[in-house]
Amino acid sequence: MRAVSLRNGTLELREIPTPTPGAGQVLVRTLACAICASDHHYMDHPEVSRADPSGMRVHAPDRDVVMGHEFCGEVVAYGPDTHRNWPIGTRVTSTPALIGADGMRIIGMAPDAPGGFGEYFLLTEFLVKPVPDDLPAERIALNDAMAVGWYYTRLGTEQTPPAGSVPLVLGLGAIGLSVVLCLRRRGSGPIVAADLAESRRNLARDLGADVVVDPRETSPWEAWREVAWGAPEDVHDRMVLAGRPVQVVYEMVGRDGVLADVVDNCQIGTRIMSCGGAAEDRIHTTTGHIKGVNIQIGGGPMPNDWYDCLDAVIEGTLDPMPLLGERVSLEELADAIERARQPSAPVRIVYVADA
Repeated sequence: MRAVSLRNGTLELREIPTPTPGAGQVLVRTLACAICASDHHYMDHPEVSRADPSGMRVHAPDRDVVMGHEFCGEVVAYGPDTHRNWPIGTRVTSTPALIGADGMRIIGMAPDAPGGFGEYFLLTEFLVKPVPDDLPAERIALNDAMAVGWYYTRLGTEQTPPAGSVPLVLGLGAIGLSVVLCLRRRGSGPIVAADLAESRRNLARDLGADVVVDPRETSPWEAWREVAWGAPEDVHDRMVLAGRPVQVVYEMVGRDGVLADVVDNCQIGTRIMSCGGAAEDRIHTTTGHIKGVNIQIGGGPMPNDWYDCLDAVIEGTLDPMPLLGERVSLEELADAIERARQPSAPVRIVYVADA
């Protein structure tokens, strides 16, 4: 098959063997697959894969790794020990987890778990969910990004205090924008959002953010205090804070130092949802201790969040299509993966098989 594979640090369109489904697996043909910042993290930080004790990510520089974990495909063939619940040609998707003889792999982050940046890839049969043929494949491929926002906003809106909470979203890539969408769907707000790119700030406003700021011009922390408390000045007295809305920060930037900056600047009692995925960060634990912050670092989406979000995407109560900025062919994909690194790039670039 043809696939854009990572080998010896280079992305190229290559001819590689079509994967063979093992026990409990399904071979699917790629219909659409979105480019995610996690693909860049996998490429740029092999030390993370080498240090992964779970074995779900594998560093294999001299082998072909086909990335792509946000996908929609159609059933082509079944492996042994499968129930064969869906006819050949059924359109499907799944959480990006492949279970094989050597355990679980993240699809697109190991040579034995090829992802959707090729013509064919593998899925675990019991995780597969059929999707309607009349929905664009790109819409289904965007569900994975939406499910991350679904998960973090579920956590961020749980156990809301009597005075309520006001969210602050830092970073308006696909995940940050999905957070804005899901916060609005959950009725949480007013929403304050910050990003360096004007186009992404404008999109966040269109999707439901109440206040958007360029952090080079306006401090997100001051903007949040103005919205939540009507007072831009710094406040640290616990008695003064009694009865005021609490701060929930969604850190979606993914750069070293951002989480530490959040801990330094957030309010007392802040809940921090850190999905950015920086390879390394050092936070001031004493500051966090004094402020009593609660930090959630990664961990999702859980399967129930992923599939609940997919149901909403299929039903049309949650629309991920505003995240779609560009469709590319397989021949254009390697270049698009590199272009997707830029802040000026479309929020989501999607490889579409018939583009």
